[in-house]
Amino acid sequence: MLFTKPKNEITFADIEDFCRVFGEDVRVEYKREIKHIPKIVSSFANTHGGVFIIGAETDDQNKVKPPIQGIPKRSGIEEQIQQSALTGIYPGVIPEIILVDVPNSSNLVVIVRVNESIHAPHAIKEVTQAYIRVGSITQPYEYKLAEMDRIAYMFKRREDSQVITRQILERIEKRVEDFCKRGEPNLNTSKPNLTVIARPVFPYRPVISTEDIFELKLAWRRVTGGTYSLPEYKHGDYSELNEYGIVYQRTELERRIPKYNSEKYVEFQDFLYRISDQISLAKCFYEKCGYIGNIELTVQLRQVFGERLRYLRPEFGLQNSPLECADSEVTVSEQCLPQDFSDSERLINIVEELATRLLWSFNVAKPRKIRDLIEEALRHNHLLSN
Repeated sequence: MLFTKPKNEITFADIEDFCRVFGEDVRVEYKREIKHIPKIVSSFANTHGGVFIIGAETDDQNKVKPPIQGIPKRSGIEEQIQQSALTGIYPGVIPEIILVDVPNSSNLVVIVRVNESIHAPHAIKEVTQAYIRVGSITQPYEYKLAEMDRIAYMFKRREDSQVITRQILERIEKRVEDFCKRGEPNLNTSKPNLTVIARPVFPYRPVISTEDIFELKLAWRRVTGGTYSLPEYKHGDYSELNEYGIVYQRTELERRIPKYNSEKYVEFQDFLYRISDQISLAKCFYEKCGYIGNIELTVQLRQVFGERLRYLRPEFGLQNSPLECADSEVTVSEQCLPQDFSDSERLINIVEELATRLLWSFNVAKPRKIRDLIEEALRHNHLLSN
């Protein structure tokens, strides 16, 4: 699907398939030529994000008329669109631009992908109001100048979304505590544990129905707003998927005693594999709901005061931490997009940034072969090709 497929994998056949399935609507627009860039890009950024395809003509039913002709190739197309979006919109928007050749011709199709913006509202230059996209049964989409209450809402949603996130996560944490109080043998919040959370940066509305979550067929159980899993075969694991796009995984960290030392260590390998597990689950979840907005990936270590760290593979250059962790809780975060989970280089960079900051809290410098460790964990979850 063009909403999320990595840019270097998109083919002309993908565009043809997309155009057959999607007419113009709140998240899709077609134009025969390059025009109206600020208006279209800003309206996507102010609403739910979307895909703008240049080089395809539509009929009176807002469907693409085959064949797709494209536009003549020339130098500077990407720069023209980027410049128009940056200078014609305030604050500026930088869309993702993909050029795909039309077979057996000297033409190409331009795909402009725009994410829902964390900096909304975006106004067109010299216009005091912002465009949004709305749709109905009779009219798939139309531009509308946002009224003052809508603009105020876009400013306020940043604060409101944090309230929603906090309420949902508090409810999840309370559920974990209740399972522990009930004597659930697989959960113990007093031991070192790791929590990985993926969520929309602004989770101010549901992005998927609870029925669709359940249809993921993960053999999970229903819970308010989503599903949860407490598998007997995984010690200390608890997972939950929520209709607001929140993906939560908590696991107990094993403490091992090396043969050559009587002291217990938590394993750095566990960190990488658990982060990889969560990304794999989040990738599947966001593909199911078609979410293309901004994501925050958060890793939390708890009950780690006085713990030491090691890695089972000393050949990678990570030595046992000489000092104990001085924090009871360590939290690190990184923002990304769902499509980053399918981009090998970007995905490795995200995990490397998170892992490096976790290591710092254990007084460990970044190991020289940390990318090898990360690639190993990601391949384990089929997030990288072998």
